[in-house]
Amino acid sequence: MRSLKERAIKSLICGKAVDDDGSNSGNDRTIHCNQRSANAEYRFSNNRTSTTKYKWYNVLPGSLFVQYRRAAYWYFTAMAVLSLTPFSPYSAVSVVLPLIFVLALGVGREAWEDFRRSKGDKIVNSRLVQVYIDGGKKKPLQWRDLQVGDVVTVNDGDYFPADLLLLSSSGPDGICYVETKNLDGETNLKVRQALESTWTFKDEASLKEFRADVKCEGPNASLYTFIGRMEFDDGRQFPLGPSQLLLRDSTLQNTGQIWGVIIYTGHDTKVMQNSTAPPSKRSRIDRTLDKIIWAMFATLFVMSFITGLVLGYRTGHDGPHMWYLKPYSSNSYYNPNRAVIAGIISAVTGLVLYGYLIPIALYVSLEIVRVLQALFMMQDLSMYDATTDKTMRVKSTGLNEELGQVDTVLSDKTGTLTCNQMDFFRCTIAGVSYGKGTTEVEKAAGRLGVALRGSVDLRGEIEEWDDKDSFACNAYQEKGFNFYDARLLAGNWTGEPNKEIVQLFFRTLALCHTAIPEGKVEDIGSLQYRAESPDEAALVVAAKKFGFCFCKRSPSAVQVREDTGTGQYVDVTYELLNVLEFSSVRKRMSVILRFPDGRLMLLSKGADSVMLARVDPSRKEFVKSTVEHLNHFGEVGLRTLVLAYRELGEEEYQNWEVKYAYARGILGREREVQTEELVEQIEQKLIVIGGTGVEDKLQEGVPESIDRLARAGITIWVLTGDKVETAINIGYACSLLRKGMQKIIISLEGAQAQAVEERAEKESLTREKVNKEFRNIVAQQLAEGSKELSRTKSAADGSETRRVSMSRSNRSRDLVNQHSGDYSRSVSQRLSVRSASDRKESNEEQELHEYRTSGPSHRTENGEGSLLPEDFSTVSVGRENRDHPIWGRLVDEIEEMEFSLVIDGHSLALVLEEEKLQEQFIEVCKKCASVLCCRVSPRQKAQVTRLVRKGMGQNRLCLAIGDGANDVGMIQAANVGIGITGVEGAQAAMAADYAIGQFRFLERLLMVHGHWCYRRISLMILYFFYKVSIMGWIALYCNIFAFFSGQPLYNDWYASFYNTVFTSLPICVVGTIDQDVSADDCIKYSELYRTGHRKELFDRKLVIAWLLNSVYASLVIFCFPLGLLYLAPFRSGGEVASLQEFGAALFTCLILVPNIQLTTAISYFTWIHHVAIWGSIVVWYLFLLIYGALPSTYATLAYKQLVEVLGPSPSYWLLQLLVVIAALLPDFVYRCFKVQFDGYSEMNSFTGVIPFGRFLQGFWDLPLKNGRPQVRTGDLKLLLKISTKESHLGVSCTLTKEGGKSDEYSIRGYNSNLVKYVLAIVCKYSNT
Repeated sequence: MRSLKERAIKSLICGKAVDDDGSNSGNDRTIHCNQRSANAEYRFSNNRTSTTKYKWYNVLPGSLFVQYRRAAYWYFTAMAVLSLTPFSPYSAVSVVLPLIFVLALGVGREAWEDFRRSKGDKIVNSRLVQVYIDGGKKKPLQWRDLQVGDVVTVNDGDYFPADLLLLSSSGPDGICYVETKNLDGETNLKVRQALESTWTFKDEASLKEFRADVKCEGPNASLYTFIGRMEFDDGRQFPLGPSQLLLRDSTLQNTGQIWGVIIYTGHDTKVMQNSTAPPSKRSRIDRTLDKIIWAMFATLFVMSFITGLVLGYRTGHDGPHMWYLKPYSSNSYYNPNRAVIAGIISAVTGLVLYGYLIPIALYVSLEIVRVLQALFMMQDLSMYDATTDKTMRVKSTGLNEELGQVDTVLSDKTGTLTCNQMDFFRCTIAGVSYGKGTTEVEKAAGRLGVALRGSVDLRGEIEEWDDKDSFACNAYQEKGFNFYDARLLAGNWTGEPNKEIVQLFFRTLALCHTAIPEGKVEDIGSLQYRAESPDEAALVVAAKKFGFCFCKRSPSAVQVREDTGTGQYVDVTYELLNVLEFSSVRKRMSVILRFPDGRLMLLSKGADSVMLARVDPSRKEFVKSTVEHLNHFGEVGLRTLVLAYRELGEEEYQNWEVKYAYARGILGREREVQTEELVEQIEQKLIVIGGTGVEDKLQEGVPESIDRLARAGITIWVLTGDKVETAINIGYACSLLRKGMQKIIISLEGAQAQAVEERAEKESLTREKVNKEFRNIVAQQLAEGSKELSRTKSAADGSETRRVSMSRSNRSRDLVNQHSGDYSRSVSQRLSVRSASDRKESNEEQELHEYRTSGPSHRTENGEGSLLPEDFSTVSVGRENRDHPIWGRLVDEIEEMEFSLVIDGHSLALVLEEEKLQEQFIEVCKKCASVLCCRVSPRQKAQVTRLVRKGMGQNRLCLAIGDGANDVGMIQAANVGIGITGVEGAQAAMAADYAIGQFRFLERLLMVHGHWCYRRISLMILYFFYKVSIMGWIALYCNIFAFFSGQPLYNDWYASFYNTVFTSLPICVVGTIDQDVSADDCIKYSELYRTGHRKELFDRKLVIAWLLNSVYASLVIFCFPLGLLYLAPFRSGGEVASLQEFGAALFTCLILVPNIQLTTAISYFTWIHHVAIWGSIVVWYLFLLIYGALPSTYATLAYKQLVEVLGPSPSYWLLQLLVVIAALLPDFVYRCFKVQFDGYSEMNSFTGVIPFGRFLQGFWDLPLKNGRPQVRTGDLKLLLKISTKESHLGVSCTLTKEGGKSDEYSIRGYNSNLVKYVLAIVCKYSNT
């Protein structure tokens, strides 16, 4: 009898699970096998498939539609149309041509990608397969010509051309082996078996007479379900299931040949039903860019409106006096009698003239740069996975910059944090625990000084076991088996008190599975197994090592080579009657067999949560000890299963088998319902014989990666199916939970929930009332957690307030005393994890006290007391230096306390059900450094991800990472999805935005490439708006001087090539390869990543700052030529500059200033940067030279302009020098000032740290003088001067005594931990 809680969990978790598998029972179909004419009336889909986005006739409109989703394209199209009118300031060609070029690039890319898809489709559709048409001779047909009901034959190694119903196989008993890696990425072979009634259909003679009807469900996307029935003309009916279905795009392996009938064709096949487009994701920067574009649109329209308003007013007011404009002629532009018309024309002209404020080239440049960034990522050998021989893959280049702003990571555990390589490690049989060795969780607990109950209890009698040499000492170890206990190995199990139960335990391991043996049966050591999961393979390998070697399987029998305990092996055959397969809902699997002695046995294995609820109440002799041992196994990080059996009566089984066979013959949903009820009925009154503990080792580098990600300010969530105790201990092993971190546990495993269950049983409460009680308990626990977080924050705020009222000296002393005394004691009382050595802590406290009160122990060269020991004079402030007794104690005690939240599956299901609980849950999670969600179903993973995205708000960015098909929903629901190509297949990688081979690569992907891409894209967008705004503002100034007439100042082609040729390459180079710090420094100084969290490189202030800078630069570029060339002689003959000459000189400055401005934003130069920047400037001069050399018909007023006019004039070259200096000097001075006094530049904050002076002032409330924090303690004055040395990551502290010399201490590692170092100096210095 299942518990009330379990039924509640199933109702919450499963819900409408049967409706989510993709099946469609409302569209059943009937197929007449081997009868084309009979199937023609149903008009089934043909077998031609297409993955293209467009048809030949809609490539152009379809791809243009994609381009015109951006508002900027609509604007430039409107401007192109306006350029065809007589009042356009630019020629139509110069406006239309850039637009056509940009659109052509987009259309060409779409067409090329679709052409490649079409080419691949043609190859697939043209493949040949042997077909028996209406029972005739077999002949080859192309895949596209196949029809539903055709019988085909497929050879070993070939793909299945459609979804086939297996009729027969060249292998024994209608068995074939299938590889489905193209569907789900799994490389392990699946077993498929034909109905016994169709095994004989293997040649033309037998197939000629083959006639049958198949009634089955309609096309659907569920890869793992199939419901159908085969009916013969003589009335025989047989149920069909997934084991008879061969899916398109999977391959036949290890089987000579199969024969099958086509069930689904073309786009009705399951693989095509699953080929849905992934959800559309856009980066936050892209969405912000849209807002900026709309703001620029508004600015543009305001400018144009003011232009029309001013011109209309001046035309009506001053028009009659401006005789030189011929105001009363037929030209209506300046006719005072038609001032409104003149104003409207002027406004429309302004829209075209100022149109360069909208950077259409930015979109193309961003696409190019993002693709190049992706290529560099994929070529990064540091993210190459040797085990899978794959580099990382980028599938959504539009999210590159999102990688640099992630603040929440949701991760699967198995296969993501762990290797998914299971090793049988411990077991419990008949109430006795077996197995030696130390798990990774136990090792981590040892490092942290954590006492694990499971570790102590289980290892009490095997202290002599040396884990370091376990691999070398254990001669029985192999892949999947890392167990050692002499009591069970080498046949010694026969000496155990309950040897019959031990034998049954081993037989259960060898028989209760669906694995396939590979290798020679004669050589047991060579046998390997292909299983549905690594867990199952590990259990079968364990059975082999214990002397019960599974060696052969047929549809009706399983053969095991058993050790009799004397070293002799005998082959024993068990009749296989039924396999009740595992599912994520059932969480167990069973087999029904007839033993050689005639006994009918049901052998079962599964999760303790479902198995223990089905135990026979009268046969619980081993339950208590087994549960205790399994709890211990879980505490040390092992995955546990319960093994049980039941002996069936002959009559009971026969009655059940009749009902079960009938239920399996039903079509539709009713089949699942009835079969589940019958399986539930037979899997009762089980007798527990023991349990297993399987270790899934952590992947290489996982703890270090999680630690650095946490230091980078990223909150990490782990969603796992483990129970709470196991998840917590694994959390410690992988650094998700750290020493000193307080845990808030939300669970319904406590006394309160148990009391509710007991009351519900007594009072027969409904499920709704029970769930309401459970929700109240969860709400209460969340409220208590929230209060605890608030109380800790209030205590911290209170201590800060108290410090403000103290004197500087006392405040320094009390700060340290508080943290080392009462505060640490209160922390240790509430932590579940304590230090392993109290003596070591007391020694450190004594040393710290002596250090604070004894005065300086070292002297400087001038005799003054040194503030710190010599080993503190130059120190890296990362966590690696916390092993110093004083430094580590100071940092640990000054650090803000971290919290983690742990929630079990039942509580999480209740949270996801009610909105109020969701809000409570998210509010608590926001204040936690890590979150552990236990017993989570695949469906809940996606729900939690959506909840995090919704609850955390638009300012938080969520990343999900997983490796299996059950992680796809979570990956697609997150802002950024990362798939790991691992043991569980490639479905997660195929559905993800990025694919990597190991979890540790995530650290480099985010902290190196993410940081770089975020910085590059941010700078690229800011710079683009800077340079196009300069041109837009200058167009406005020129129009003002030209009476708002719309007269352009320079040649049309100058403006057309400004964004596409003269200034585009440098910023694209910077956006592709520029680095503020090296990859090693990105990893070493994790705090650099917080730049993206704070949006320091792309926010409203920076956009405004760059725009203001563009206004200043535009004024310089316009006013300097105006002042220098307006009335001064320019030509050698003394003539002043003409309009076109003035415009060309001004445009030269317009090319120089943005290109050289970019040099101030580059962190380091390479020859590529120089070529791009100086090359673009040279291209401008070459363009003037070449364009001016063209015939005057084409060059117009630019004919020989550089050679004859601009080049010989000294004013032209002097103007460039003056403009560049004047335009860039303020920005350069501002950057230098920020670097000198705050340690970084506000506009160029590429070091990723905040101004140190303000940080220190806010942290310790230090007074500032001239931007420098200072402290007075008696006759001493502490002056902290922060300045960069050697690089952005080197700073120095200069401590000056009044009237004395300064002592300078260099600190490498400019990050937030620097403040703790300075506090240590202050605390020491204030007591000398």
